[in-house]
Amino acid sequence: MNIPELPKQRRILALALGSNIGDRVANIEGALSYLESNSDIRIVDTSFLYETRPMYVLDQPKFINGACLVSTAMDPQNLINTIKDAESRQGRLPGIRNGPRVVDLDVLFDDSNAYNLNSVPGRSLTVPHPKIHEREFVLRPLADMMPHFRHPTLKSTIAELLSRLSETSIQQILNFPAHSRNSDASNVVWTLRSQTFIMATLNTTPDSFSDGGDNENVQSALQYSTDAVETGADIVDIGGFSTRPGSYFVSEEEELSRTAPFIAALRKGGLKVPISIDTFRSSVAEKALDAGANCINDVYALTGPPEDVAGTQTTDISMEDEVRVSDNGAMLALAARWKVPVILMHSRGPADKNKDYSKYGGNILEAVQDELGIRVHRALKAGVRRWNIILDPGIGFSKSIRDNVILIRDHSQLTNNRTEITKSSECLPSSPSISLHNFPTLVGTSRKRFLGHLAGREETKISPKSRDWATAAAVTSLVQQNADILRVHAVNSMRDVIRVADGIWREQYK
Repeated sequence: MNIPELPKQRRILALALGSNIGDRVANIEGALSYLESNSDIRIVDTSFLYETRPMYVLDQPKFINGACLVSTAMDPQNLINTIKDAESRQGRLPGIRNGPRVVDLDVLFDDSNAYNLNSVPGRSLTVPHPKIHEREFVLRPLADMMPHFRHPTLKSTIAELLSRLSETSIQQILNFPAHSRNSDASNVVWTLRSQTFIMATLNTTPDSFSDGGDNENVQSALQYSTDAVETGADIVDIGGFSTRPGSYFVSEEEELSRTAPFIAALRKGGLKVPISIDTFRSSVAEKALDAGANCINDVYALTGPPEDVAGTQTTDISMEDEVRVSDNGAMLALAARWKVPVILMHSRGPADKNKDYSKYGGNILEAVQDELGIRVHRALKAGVRRWNIILDPGIGFSKSIRDNVILIRDHSQLTNNRTEITKSSECLPSSPSISLHNFPTLVGTSRKRFLGHLAGREETKISPKSRDWATAAAVTSLVQQNADILRVHAVNSMRDVIRVADGIWREQYK
């Protein structure tokens, strides 16, 4: 046994996460919840999740793998005991080495320490983990959080170790948990970058800019959603409060009546695809999740509404990490607690205001990266999983026509760069990174006003429903720019546009 005298203060550890039996993501979440509830372990950061083929023992189901950074002051033996207890509580039983397992938690790094612990049979620990360098399913999640950390004994960074492996079929995934409305419901897993996913837009409002009044009753909403899924929608987004310029104020009670009952009816009617709730109110989001939604779509990125949006009055305004917050962190806490995907959109309040980006020299991409990055960092620090965050550049929200065009034309640059320091580090990071690298994205250009101006006809300037051809041009560009999810109104026609564009740009020929 070779254990250094570790300091009593808190230190940072990296854990590998894996499961290939049952609801794999729920198993991982259950184990992490146990760690935080039954020890002093606190989660500092999380990776994205990946579906991977088994290694070593090949005749078994695919795994979902990830990683996380945690802080703790526990000694190594208590640490490994707690981790093994977490696995057992999730139902892990003794089995063949490297075989199927309900959940698997491995200690990869304990800061920059190196030691062996083998005093208790079945609860040994070698740090750093001896097989890190050969496992892409470990290195890739680590690279999401700490690409420049230098391995204490191999003396190479995580990014360098990953670059030495040949590419495999590891694929980033997005998981929608089983919704709460039906005990027989199952989770939905999307393989990102395999295709462009389609979000159908269901507005139950009388004043939405494009389809206001079309789906104000449950029957028409159910018909729209059923038709949308049959013609290609992968997710339905339901909203009961229009945020377009000049929209009417909607009380909390009215927004609730326009959303939760509709969602419950959609689930009762047999809708199995994910449902997202488009709201900035935590009370509305929670009722929607209770009714069967399993995704949150927030135009204010979990900060609460500005005081001048559709008559909304806010009283408790504070600043958190350079972010103006008006809801006392209620939406942020909800997203962390429910552990569902959450769409963080870039906006600056009312859609038709706050378009001055001179602070960034007029560089709209840099501005969106910076302002979204701050909100991502805030979310990660509050416990929202990296693997649950989707980014939306906010087309049409506090943007000029030129800004919108740039964000579409150069969309891939939004998440295709690392803004982090490139200098290697001997210490594990103690807070989440702000880089937007590899986050999945959603973009909504459908029927928006700037498209009507670009088309140049009087009809397209006035009538949103006349902008579907213009939408098709924007959608095609976004597929080429690797957008993951596109929010559209006319699912039937946009489905054909997206599938053909996928065939051209993603080489998907199904």
